[in-house]
Amino acid sequence: MKGRSLLAVFILLCIANIHAQRIRSMDFRNRAVADILLALADSAGTSVILDETVSGQATFHFSDSEFSEALSRFTEACHLYAVERDGIWYVSRIEVSGSEDAVTLTAEDTDIEALLKAVARNLGVTILYDQLPRQTVTLFIKEQKLQEVLELAVKKYPEYAVQNENSAFYIRRQTEGTSSAASRLGSSSIRKSGETYTMQIARGNFSAVVALLFRTAGREYSLLQRNETAIENLYFEGKTFDELLHLVCEQGNSDYTVKDNVYYVFEVQRRDVLKKLRDVRVIELRYLQAAELTALMPADYAASSFVKVQGKTNSLYLSGSPEELDPIEEFIMTAEDRAAGFRQETYALKFIKAEDAVKMLPKHISEAVQILAGNNLLAAVNDRLDGELKEFLALVDRGEEGTAVRLRYITSEELLKNLPPSVAKEDLSVTGDPTLVFYQGSAEKKERFDAELALLDRPKPQIRYQILVVQYQKSNNVTWDPSVSVNSVNAAEHIAGNFSNIVNVNFDIVSALGQNFAAQLNWQLGEDKARVLADTTLNGLSGQEIKFENTNTFRYLDVALDPETGKPLYTGTTREINSGLSLSINGWVSGDGMITMKVDAKVSKQDESSSTSTNPPPTSERTVNTQVRTRSGTPIIIGGLLQIEKTESKNRLPVLGYIPLLGLLFQKIVISDVTTEMVIYIVPHVYSGSLQKESPDLKNESYLRKYGGVL
Repeated sequence: MKGRSLLAVFILLCIANIHAQRIRSMDFRNRAVADILLALADSAGTSVILDETVSGQATFHFSDSEFSEALSRFTEACHLYAVERDGIWYVSRIEVSGSEDAVTLTAEDTDIEALLKAVARNLGVTILYDQLPRQTVTLFIKEQKLQEVLELAVKKYPEYAVQNENSAFYIRRQTEGTSSAASRLGSSSIRKSGETYTMQIARGNFSAVVALLFRTAGREYSLLQRNETAIENLYFEGKTFDELLHLVCEQGNSDYTVKDNVYYVFEVQRRDVLKKLRDVRVIELRYLQAAELTALMPADYAASSFVKVQGKTNSLYLSGSPEELDPIEEFIMTAEDRAAGFRQETYALKFIKAEDAVKMLPKHISEAVQILAGNNLLAAVNDRLDGELKEFLALVDRGEEGTAVRLRYITSEELLKNLPPSVAKEDLSVTGDPTLVFYQGSAEKKERFDAELALLDRPKPQIRYQILVVQYQKSNNVTWDPSVSVNSVNAAEHIAGNFSNIVNVNFDIVSALGQNFAAQLNWQLGEDKARVLADTTLNGLSGQEIKFENTNTFRYLDVALDPETGKPLYTGTTREINSGLSLSINGWVSGDGMITMKVDAKVSKQDESSSTSTNPPPTSERTVNTQVRTRSGTPIIIGGLLQIEKTESKNRLPVLGYIPLLGLLFQKIVISDVTTEMVIYIVPHVYSGSLQKESPDLKNESYLRKYGGVL
């Protein structure tokens, strides 16, 4: 049983290892080769070690496959080599195998030092070397001796030799003596004829050439250069000793000095040698500014390596070879010739802003113009451009006189918010008087502005609102007949009898709502079935919101509680509760004379029965918001502000109903539901004229004249 368990665990581990060695599909674009290999190893769950030769970038697509297969395809595409040892993959650009007597080596574009390290590491041998050139080599060698492999690696560097000493290999940089170097070059390589010398050397080490030159001239020298340099193509005739030594030192990145008849040769940087070949030219500018001229130069001309600006003397310093400096100097002189006859002129602007003037200038003038402080312009001009610029500025830099415009009905603030299309905000200047503005512009534009202003500067229509708010009340235990009967007697008596309760109401109920409604409301007011809450007339401009409030204010003390004990403290805040009617109307008159109104009405009520026991006292509120459209003089009615309350009343028999205890037998408690409805009547009028309050007598007479024949 135990053996079966171990077998099952082993099988699971093998399956897990198989799955771990598979990779998913991946795409890499222009990514570092090292990053791609590490991502591939992470996907497969295995270890990959890269050496210093793995570099560069690659674009590669991996499909779903085994890790070893994917790694093989990728390394082959990148000229890399991968080998597995103890479950770890090693990747390198160098593949080395065999023994010291039969070496197989493959390497493409590999640094020489990295190549030698890989060979020593894989074959287990010691390889020493002097400082080697930082260059790459490509080798494909099969079963050759290690000595031959190393000689091939440094074959193109004749100054290096491979030595095998004490089972170790040493790549030595040769430092030949004077006599051997001279003999290697040949005694005829440098010939002396009087005071001149001829040199014919195809290739040689710098130290050897210098040694042969000084031996031929019979002079003393000290070579202080540490690094050897190969120089070639030294063919000179008829040169003095110093001239020839200069030419040799230039190729060897060296220079010399003479002290006590001894020549000291020392190493210098390559750029220091090239400095002697560079020309320096100084160009003093007469008509152009040096800083401005460099800004106009082509990018390859104005490079800092060629041109330096000396602002104090307004000069340009050019440094480079004649081939580099000739076109730059030609460009500068051409620009100077074109600038001849130009001068700097300042132009002061009086009315227009300098920024606006430059935007309007022609392109060939604006390019030479700068903006100065104080609303001034600075320009480089000749006589022709000066005349053009002055003529242009005379046309645009003109101050226009302001024309006073008196507003009749609107304010300057309203005008700026609703500008007509003929003017801009910059054309108008407001004053401390809200009815006065100044206009700046042409006469033709002013005439058009006046015509448009005549359409805007008109009085807003005034709206007169007749408002009547009535509260109706009915109970479920009371019935009553709201009909009105009229006897055939004198008409004036009829008016007095039927409308006596509404005569003192300012709202023209009969004209607005009809005589039947007036008679019915008159009866309801007489029977306390209705009550007038508001009877007023409000006036407002079209688009203006007006408000009406008829409220009561109740103040109570909001007592603070002790947070620990919960008991009231002797401190508190006085607060207010408003109850009653609040009415807001915002109407405007349209072009066809219709009146559109937005009406917000709110009725709130405080429960007086619990005002002394409850803090704060309970309140109820009814709100209605509506928007209506009607003609002038046509009433609108807003209802729906309903409220239902329970009331309790006692009916007692006289005398007996008031006897203690016994009186309970002679009284009746009646509980009823009382419904109250708030109805708002509004009659809007587009009004122009004075308001006169009509007296009750005059109103009575008007009713008599209007309805006497009917009633």
